[in-house]
Amino acid sequence: MNALRLGLALLVIVSHSAALGGYGPEILVSGETLGRWAVFGFFGISGFLITRSRLSGRPVSDYYAARVLRIFPAFVLSLLLVAFVMAPLSHFFGSNGTYRPVEAITFFFRNLALYPPVAGQPSIADTLSFGVAVPDTWNGSLWTIWYEAACYVAIGVLVSIVAKKYVGRVLLAAFVTLTGLRLLSSLEVVALGQLTNGVLPLAIAFLAGALLHIYANRIGVNPMSVSAAVALVVVSTWMNLASALVHLPFTFLLILLGQVLPLQSIGAKYDISYGVYIYAWPVQQCLALAYPHQSIPYWAFISATVGIVAALAWLSCKFIEQPALRLKRRTPEQHAVPVSAVT
Repeated sequence: MNALRLGLALLVIVSHSAALGGYGPEILVSGETLGRWAVFGFFGISGFLITRSRLSGRPVSDYYAARVLRIFPAFVLSLLLVAFVMAPLSHFFGSNGTYRPVEAITFFFRNLALYPPVAGQPSIADTLSFGVAVPDTWNGSLWTIWYEAACYVAIGVLVSIVAKKYVGRVLLAAFVTLTGLRLLSSLEVVALGQLTNGVLPLAIAFLAGALLHIYANRIGVNPMSVSAAVALVVVSTWMNLASALVHLPFTFLLILLGQVLPLQSIGAKYDISYGVYIYAWPVQQCLALAYPHQSIPYWAFISATVGIVAALAWLSCKFIEQPALRLKRRTPEQHAVPVSAVT
């Protein structure tokens, strides 16, 4: 699963490089960018693992502590690096903007609550107003983390107030309701705001992963079920309805791949996928300043991003994330999904 999450994080880099580097629009598949498809995968896998964690029988305080320790330390460091290292150095990368320490401070504190919608601050003065294809946004990837944390809290609260035997039914009802709403929006039967249309698929993907965990013992993994999942992904994609209908089969296939692909060693010691995700965008903006107007080839832009981000992500994992996770009071949860859970 760590290898899959790393692959999804790298897919986000490939997707964003086109727009941030000024090479053209991002590739669309069924009306969704490759980066959005990767985020669907992230939320689906998270739904599976987080629901398993909450239903494991551990004290609820351990559940919330684990979530906070997993997300916040590396997130806070990324904000500090952008606000007080990358932004002030943007002038040397080629920016003609002006750095204002006061706005760097407000950038840090306004985004400290996981880049909250509306209240978050995407820019620092005009450090990214000139010379980049996507101006005034230092880390456009972080907006998803607030919604993922909201899903963590929702599962935590749900299991606390609903009897375990009814949790699956409540999640299924939510999944069907949100899927129907997003489908009606895709078919232009109902009109939803841009933010709602963007957030609903993330919630649906998370719910899909949660349901796959809860009903794992009733799901047969055989050629027929795998073929049906592949067919659903292909048909929903072909009909441009992926944002509404793809999440359950897509997450099912990802979890299955996590079992059959011989990639268990990747990320077993250092899981850098989170660091790759949170550092990719600001590194790409710095590269866009340093190499404006597509002065380096697209592949070179991607390669440079991957190299720099991998180093930052490894440092984050080694010195921030792993020490933080060791603060958990009980044995850390295993992130590999047992084969029995999907057979």
